Amino acid sequence: MRNAKGFTLTELLIVVAIVAILAAVLIPNILNARSRALQAAAQSYARDILIALESVQTTFTPVDWWQTALANTITVVSNKELQTVDSGWKDGVGNDVRPSPSVNFEDFLKAPGQAGIEAAIVGKKTVGTNNVVAICVSQKVGSKYNIYSLYPDSNKFLAKLNETAAATNIGDCP
Repeated sequence: MRNAKGFTLTELLIVVAIVAILAAVLIPNILNARSRALQAAAQSYARDILIALESVQTTFTPVDWWQTALANTITVVSNKELQTVDSGWKDGVGNDVRPSPSVNFEDFLKAPGQAGIEAAIVGKKTVGTNNVVAICVSQKVGSKYNIYSLYPDSNKFLAKLNETAAATNIGDCP
């Protein structure tokens, strides 16, 4: 029988080994959860942009954001700042809206905030022989960028991970 209080060296080594095994199992899952949370934040922001564009169309009746995106790139966020778009708006048949409204996206959309959103653009992508609209969000993660595209007509969400720069034109988007 042992009368001394405390742990023996064997008991201490067993506890350390158990903690090490638990850490080895849990740390990759924690990192994966962070990655999924960042992706979910970017996906949510892309959907917020879609809602903001629908609100712009409702507010400025002659504006058709879809026709505008097919004709021009709409810059929603640049350098982590919401933008104002003063020109290039199209109507439902693709004609220029005169006078062109000044749309400040701060009126329709929350700031990019903590999600690391550096840039967001909306524009035309050619998929096969079809022209489709993509909402492209660039998110800074460490020193790299994850670029996500939401295709509203098919509800697809695609990603390009670990890019060296944010998307500056719609061709940079997946």
